[in-house]
Amino acid sequence: MDAEEAANKAMKKLVEEASQLKYMPNVPLKIYLRSANSLFLQANRYKEEDDLLNAYKFYMRYATLALEKLPQNSDYKKPEYKSGRLELVKTSNLVLKEIEELKPKLKRYFLQVAEEEAAEKTRNLNVQVEYQSQTPQVIPVSNTEWDLAEQLKNLHLGTSSKTITMEEQPHLTVQYPGISTRNQSDGYTYTAREIPSPALPPKIMHDAPKIPPKPRGYDLNLHSEKADNKVEPPPEFAAYTEGGEGLRKVCLSDSIYDVFIKIAANNTAKNLETCGILFGVLTRNVFYVTTLIIPKQTATSDTCTMTNEEELIEYQEQKGLIMLGWIHTHPSQTCFMSSMDLHTHSSYQVISPEAIAIVCSPKHQPKFGIFRLTNPPGLQTVLQCTQRGFHPHDSSSPIEKEISHNGHVEMKRMDLEIIDLR
Repeated sequence: MDAEEAANKAMKKLVEEASQLKYMPNVPLKIYLRSANSLFLQANRYKEEDDLLNAYKFYMRYATLALEKLPQNSDYKKPEYKSGRLELVKTSNLVLKEIEELKPKLKRYFLQVAEEEAAEKTRNLNVQVEYQSQTPQVIPVSNTEWDLAEQLKNLHLGTSSKTITMEEQPHLTVQYPGISTRNQSDGYTYTAREIPSPALPPKIMHDAPKIPPKPRGYDLNLHSEKADNKVEPPPEFAAYTEGGEGLRKVCLSDSIYDVFIKIAANNTAKNLETCGILFGVLTRNVFYVTTLIIPKQTATSDTCTMTNEEELIEYQEQKGLIMLGWIHTHPSQTCFMSSMDLHTHSSYQVISPEAIAIVCSPKHQPKFGIFRLTNPPGLQTVLQCTQRGFHPHDSSSPIEKEISHNGHVEMKRMDLEIIDLR
């Protein structure tokens, strides 16, 4: 396979991978409109960082969602979504333009990698040939084996031909000859003499084969032309879903529990829940939760509902923030995800697979937990569920997973901006 063919194959594989998008028709259109907005923000961010591979993937996912999947949604043509449809069309035109501009840059990158790999194979082959040419030839040893039994078969020891049985054998005393003892087989007396040790063969010196240089195609960082089209591989995924989907790392302030408990103190004293929404940014393939917004809300002892969702979305879009999950209190209950919590979180996880749900339970241990829906089967089970209120979900496997110490979230010392809209 030549370099051009390899580059075309790599580009085709990228297009196929980028076009893959899990779409669930029963998800409300408004949730997918937010998901589309999140994809667009992430694609733009990857482009700003010159990570053109990921930029292309997320632009393609946006185009697939906006132009292929969402028109099939039962709510798509409803009058209340007219503005959303117009925004999709407008943004899709921008996305298609970005995709066309990225294609030749990616093609040049894949061609460069293919040429480097071909050159590397040639270098390795030359090194191998050179090494073999310097290796001394080993003289093969005869395969004929010396057989002691064969050598002794016809040797006469001067005894009669009578067969001696074990019972007839006399007691023999063996006397080993000294160095100068006369040999009875040939009548010659041997005297001792020193035989010098043979000299060691001369050493054959060989230069160690040169280590071939590392192919540039493996550590290139695909930048725009202003940065010589180099590519730096993004960090590996921090974790994987039950279905094998990679989850990027989410960095979260290690003080978020203390901060939020103080915000919710008045409601907690009244046995009322409090909720907040987590927003952040994407930097070098890692999410950072930078902002906690407390929306206007109504609450009971076991529920909490936002009342100014439009205001929240408007603030998010103005700041260019990505929605990364939510946080809420259980003022009197333990730290777990109720059935209503699971339904609430399913929307966030459709918008972003990395979205998390945080539960703060100040009166119980543990008092803090980070959760996500399993995928599969948790996310699909909850999205297909039509029940309301508190209810069980039928599933032979866990619906949710606690990921405070084993997941894609990293707690660290970092700033957290608080915006209270109440």
